[in-house]
Amino acid sequence: MRKLLMAVVVGLVLNKPVIALDIISPNPNLQPKNVVEIQLQSLQRNDEPIPDAGIFQTWAFAHPNNRFMTGPIERFLLMMKSQNYKNMLNHRDHKIEPVLQTNGRSQFAVSITTSDNQKMTFKWELMKVRLGKFSGSWMTSSVSPPLLSGNAF
Repeated sequence: MRKLLMAVVVGLVLNKPVIALDIISPNPNLQPKNVVEIQLQSLQRNDEPIPDAGIFQTWAFAHPNNRFMTGPIERFLLMMKSQNYKNMLNHRDHKIEPVLQTNGRSQFAVSITTSDNQKMTFKWELMKVRLGKFSGSWMTSSVSPPLLSGNAF
């Protein structure tokens, strides 16, 4: 059902034929680093199997508080293509380093090599959802704009 719903949303947003995406949904069995890896691997292959599939997968793990701030998926798509985040799309490689983990919060330093070989670092934060259908699941609460050297953590 979730796959069909995501396919309909993708079809409506992109105004293209409906294609079912294999979207991984948040669940309590996924550890924070696994969530970040799912998102980064999806953004690395952003346009497979359809344009912006990676952004749709990333949105699936946006914490409810994050969704409130970033707005609906259409606005999230624009944000991901903005100056601050566009280099995550179709990047060459990435490295995830743990910075902090508590029972309800986790933070990582994410370094990427962009498609044109620039090096960028982001602060990636997750929170455990407390209520609702994703209760107990780790979801992304924020991602910083690229950090300048010396301003990381």
